[in-house]
Amino acid sequence: MKKVLIIEDELSLQNIIAAYFRKNEYEVIVALDGLEGLEAFRSNKIDIVCSDIMMPNIDGWQVVKSIRQTSNIPIILMTALDSEIDQLKGFDLMVDDYVTKPFSPSVLVAKANSILRRSDSSNQKQSSVIIQIKSLSINLDSRDVKVGDETIKLSKTEFDLLSFFVKNQNIALDRVTILDEVWGLDVYVEERVVDTYIKVLRKKLSVAGKYIKTVFGIGYKFTVEED
Repeated sequence: MKKVLIIEDELSLQNIIAAYFRKNEYEVIVALDGLEGLEAFRSNKIDIVCSDIMMPNIDGWQVVKSIRQTSNIPIILMTALDSEIDQLKGFDLMVDDYVTKPFSPSVLVAKANSILRRSDSSNQKQSSVIIQIKSLSINLDSRDVKVGDETIKLSKTEFDLLSFFVKNQNIALDRVTILDEVWGLDVYVEERVVDTYIKVLRKKLSVAGKYIKTVFGIGYKFTVEED
């Protein structure tokens, strides 16, 4: 049974979310603020975290930063902060998804299911394949990414997005295809989320970010021009 940690200071919403996860056979751990959440994370073997941002004591941003110091566990932020700046900040901190309130608890659970399935599938594969594209190095087994000698820290979703691109080099990919292949067919995600992830991925990859080209009217293409 998968274990989810729900960090939400609005008790009524916390109870609703917890009920939906329990209905989907999750073991649920709850916390009313970031401090309680971090204590629960450290004392339990958690599979995925769903955290609010605006909370007393320690906010969601600090929760993510603290967890990311020691773990790559999937994290979904759920918040009323719906600006692109806040979403980009979340992805910069390597969250796996960002849902804005009000949201459907069923969709939140579906997103968690999809992220965990992708994580389980990646852990089962023993490919030991390293893809080298000029200065960009991607280890599909260890999920390590380097640009030159610099190690690039990516969330699970960011890595899945990058690996999908490099496996489909020089192919123009529309946003629907990207969503279906990276996020999964059973989860509704707005197409603009792809654009947000691309912005973050380009920034993290620095000089290698230029390989992700915008194809106007279609979507994106990963291509490397010859020197």
